[in-house]
Amino acid sequence: MVGGTGRNTGKTSFAEKLIKKFGKMVPVTAVKIANIKPGGERFHGHDVTGFAEKIRIEKETRQDGTKDSMRFLKAGAVASWYIQTEDAFLPETFPEIEKVLKEAQWIVCESNSLRKFVQPALFIMIKGPTLAETKKDIPGLLQQADAIQDALNWEQFDALVKRIDIRKGKFVFLE
Repeated sequence: MVGGTGRNTGKTSFAEKLIKKFGKMVPVTAVKIANIKPGGERFHGHDVTGFAEKIRIEKETRQDGTKDSMRFLKAGAVASWYIQTEDAFLPETFPEIEKVLKEAQWIVCESNSLRKFVQPALFIMIKGPTLAETKKDIPGLLQQADAIQDALNWEQFDALVKRIDIRKGKFVFLE
């Protein structure tokens, strides 16, 4: 699972690097969870001020665009999901997310919010130059992280990806 302290820190690029590496070895399913918090209705590339559903789940089918879910397919994921829900609805919509991913064994997920419900094999936080003031959960997420990576530092991203491998059916850090 890849999270971050804010927008435009390289979370998607880091997830792509993981998918490129492991998609050659195992069938990786990619997930992008856009958790809409109060005041953030126009983030994530969508205006969701009229968001009628509690959750929107879309399976990506195209690789030819710039949406994060398309980038994941292009990187080698066998399936890519874009999931959008309001912050307040995440606890009650989590079972719907589980249904979608029940067949997936190898998942690379870009999400902070899902960390509240899932104990991933590895949780990587991408830390930007400033902590987002609106993200009060960031200090706790940083404490839960298995690794904290500086934003947009491509050499460090590559070095961290090299340290990750698969052992006994899960993602692990190599010593």
